[in-house]
Amino acid sequence: MNKGYLIAHVTVSDPVAYAEYARAAGEVVKAFNPKIIVWSGQYENLEGESHERHVVFEFASFAEAKRFYESPGYQAARSLRAGAATGTFVLVEGASL
Repeated sequence: MNKGYLIAHVTVSDPVAYAEYARAAGEVVKAFNPKIIVWSGQYENLEGESHERHVVFEFASFAEAKRFYESPGYQAARSLRAGAATGTFVLVEGASL
């Protein structure tokens, strides 16, 4: 079974409200136990829209990544992000090489 990845690129406009989202989302993430592949750090935007934060979580499968994103707990946390940040969130199935 291929791994599943949640990739997020985010620019924060309200750090206080975003901190509430991050706290709530972090609690939900713990229950799904993904591997953290990327958590911000140095980056260089080569093409397309630029964001200041970047995160990649590796889940056991695409279905598990989707289950996390669609979970009631994450959706409640996600509502806290509205107006506090803009970004792109993508679910990707890993390659089977």
